[in-house]
Amino acid sequence: MALAVLVLLLLSALVGLIVGRRRAVVPAAAAVIPCGLVGGPVTAGLALLATAGLTAGVRLNRVVADS
Repeated sequence: MALAVLVLLLLSALVGLIVGRRRAVVPAAAAVIPCGLVGGPVTAGLALLATAGLTAGVRLNRVVADS
């Protein structure tokens, strides 16, 4: 399970780095609540971690672009 969570964070950060736009974070953040309702608290937690990874990737893209 821990490996799956790490892979999820890595992939979501990579997608955020590739996309590089904050508008891409909004649908992912909006999907956290439905994931929690349908899949339970574990799924909501994973969706929240994926959103955090996506946000970190977008932020990293901005830092790299500014330097």
